[in-house]
Amino acid sequence: MAEVHPGERQAGVKKTEDTAAARSLVILGGADGSVSTYHRARELGFRTICVDVRASAPAVALADEFVQVSVRAPEQIAAALDGRDDIAGVLCPASDVGLPALAWLTRHWGLPDPLPEAAVAASVDKSVFRELCDRLRLPTYRSVGGKPGPDLALAAQQLRFPTLVKPVDSSGSRGVVSCASPGGLTAAFSDSLAFSPSGKLVVEEHLDGSHYTIEALVVDGRIVFHAVTRRTLTPPPFFVTASHLLPAGLPPVVDRALPVMLAALCAELGYRTGPLTLDAVLGRDGKFYLIEMGARMGGNGLAEAIEHSTGVDLIAAGIAAATGGEVVLSPRAPRPTLIHILASDRGGRIVRVEGVEEVRAMPAVHNLELFAEQDSYVKPYEQAGYKMGYAVLSAPTVPEVLAAEDELRGTLKFLLDEQGMAVPLP
Repeated sequence: MAEVHPGERQAGVKKTEDTAAARSLVILGGADGSVSTYHRARELGFRTICVDVRASAPAVALADEFVQVSVRAPEQIAAALDGRDDIAGVLCPASDVGLPALAWLTRHWGLPDPLPEAAVAASVDKSVFRELCDRLRLPTYRSVGGKPGPDLALAAQQLRFPTLVKPVDSSGSRGVVSCASPGGLTAAFSDSLAFSPSGKLVVEEHLDGSHYTIEALVVDGRIVFHAVTRRTLTPPPFFVTASHLLPAGLPPVVDRALPVMLAALCAELGYRTGPLTLDAVLGRDGKFYLIEMGARMGGNGLAEAIEHSTGVDLIAAGIAAATGGEVVLSPRAPRPTLIHILASDRGGRIVRVEGVEEVRAMPAVHNLELFAEQDSYVKPYEQAGYKMGYAVLSAPTVPEVLAAEDELRGTLKFLLDEQGMAVPLP
């Protein structure tokens, strides 16, 4: 369900005489999840500067400029753009990795509403977020964190199994390892550690329930909008997002409590203006558990789906917040909308893609983004970065949008070499 304050209008950037080609947005990261941000920024008249260490990143071709620097190196980014007077804002969509650089750069360039360090810490360290939830007395579950070794293993053995072992500082399901019993902790630590730049892990009791994603907007310390999607995951052991559906159909008591929970988080963090994305689980006990957060926009078509469903353009709103523009909102009654992730269950080279134009012509399909094409090598969908694309579908009813998803599955085919059959979709 989406919530806004009455009387507010469509999220966007109010264009003035000086809002146009002379204003540039520095966008930290060019991964596939950020593609929609580059498209929308251009539509709003902003130039885009993509910062990514990979020249092959999908969004590089969409940007007006490319700075080949790591998003973890704010001083190098600032040096590469030294002397510029056209930088209007900094964005970090779809990944938490660049948030420390975003906070540093907004202060370095004197931009509006610099990101508080507390919000950065809660976004990039899952252990910090768990402590925050405990401190606010939000529904919580047991977890332990630290450097992998005998002490962490001993602490983790006191938890209820199965558990999930996660890097404290990764996203996109990278390094998330299911551990069925204490005897599997050493192997789980080793597998998860490869994805942690800081070398720290968190071990959490596994929550049994339904999964959700929350996209929210904070303006002047108020939660002015939030939308919730029901998230489908791939089976264990990887737990990667396969689809999002909204409206999510939360129980009314949870739906009423959620804005209060979000407001408490932002107040504790001193986070006054900007986007917020969170993962959550509605447990079988009826409690709504916040799992992790990012002081940023979500990726992978979430903003597009929310706009099709509610009429609220979160990308434009995020740009307005980042550039000191006026955020305006005009929601409508939610329309059933779904994001379907295109992915493979095995690796191989794509020799042919069938059904693309047929899918684009389907009335329910509003957008189809493909990140893999003929001769691309695809990997098994073990983390979010291995997706082949996504589709955003919308229809008058949930059964109709699910039927459209089934039609898409049967129409769009990625055929791999030497295997003679299409990759199944999750």
